[in-house]
Amino acid sequence: MASDIDLDTNFRFLGLTKEQANVLKESGINCNFGTHFKTKAITGIVPLDSSVIAKIGEFMEQQKISNKDTDIFISFNTEYETRVIDIPTYVNEAVISLGSKLVVSYTVL
Repeated sequence: MASDIDLDTNFRFLGLTKEQANVLKESGINCNFGTHFKTKAITGIVPLDSSVIAKIGEFMEQQKISNKDTDIFISFNTEYETRVIDIPTYVNEAVISLGSKLVVSYTVL
């Protein structure tokens, strides 16, 4: 079942050091940075698709980042309170491959 809702899917590193953020920035992985709203730590945000999963895994291994310090963040807006959303296969692949938890945020317009 295809969904007509536009999902924003990102992999997040939730507590990077400045050094790790610099390495990520220079790694060639498309990323942005922010500050985690609870911990105030550097958060690395990588737009998720199937082509980047292996690169994320390599970075995690090289930088000794635990999957507990990451998540896969899906967000979307909807006009409906109840809805079935078809999550892209690459999200499931990332959860299995990287071991990160899945976090979903939605806004009812």
